Amino acid sequence: MNELEITELNGKRVLTTQQIADGYGTTNKVISNNFNNNRTRFEEGKHFVLLVGEYLKEFLHSQNLGTQNKIRKLYLWTEKGALLHAKSLGTDEAWDMYDILVDTYFKVQEQQVPLTLDQQIAAIATGYGSVKEELVEVKDRVSDLEENAPLSAGEYNYIGSRITQRVNEVAHGYSSITQKQRGELYKDINRGVKVVTGISTRTQLRAKHFDTAMDFINNWEPSTATKMQLRQTSFDFEA
Repeated sequence: MNELEITELNGKRVLTTQQIADGYGTTNKVISNNFNNNRTRFEEGKHFVLLVGEYLKEFLHSQNLGTQNKIRKLYLWTEKGALLHAKSLGTDEAWDMYDILVDTYFKVQEQQVPLTLDQQIAAIATGYGSVKEELVEVKDRVSDLEENAPLSAGEYNYIGSRITQRVNEVAHGYSSITQKQRGELYKDINRGVKVVTGISTRTQLRAKHFDTAMDFINNWEPSTATKMQLRQTSFDFEA
């Protein structure tokens, strides 16, 4: 357990099926069967996240697993998902390991802010330190927390869905299009999202990036270079 590798998605810790299997003293197949046999109990976004396509490629790249091309889909389990597996398996080993996961792996170090923002300001006004300096510090901390809050699973998935929709909208401008050409369109729009938000992989998106990313996606058109690539393969593009 001390050597358990940290796996994160969108700034939150998760576990792969292999990690759960190893920790609970069982196999991937048992975990997969447990999931399939109790499918109605598991809720996507709450207990697990399923990565496929471009999401999966970016995640594997962010985890330095880009060479594992045979992976077509990947389940990542949240703390609540790990709990459901422990409940379903019901073994002492699974429960013992779950307790360890909660106490160590999933434990988030809470920021110690004993007072609310209004209470802190009131304390400052009554002589708790320098009014100006303390107030600025509180505001900066609140602002930083808001800007760097991770995207919710719904927001993250919505961005992916909107990218797919926009690519399909642009693809309709072609008389016909191959899978390879569609892939070039995906590369172009994903590259643009990274540029306008200043990130290297989509998993680094934060709440502060959402509006910028959506504005870019909604107004995206392929770059001149991408258009030329597609023309060179003799498919007409309607500008």
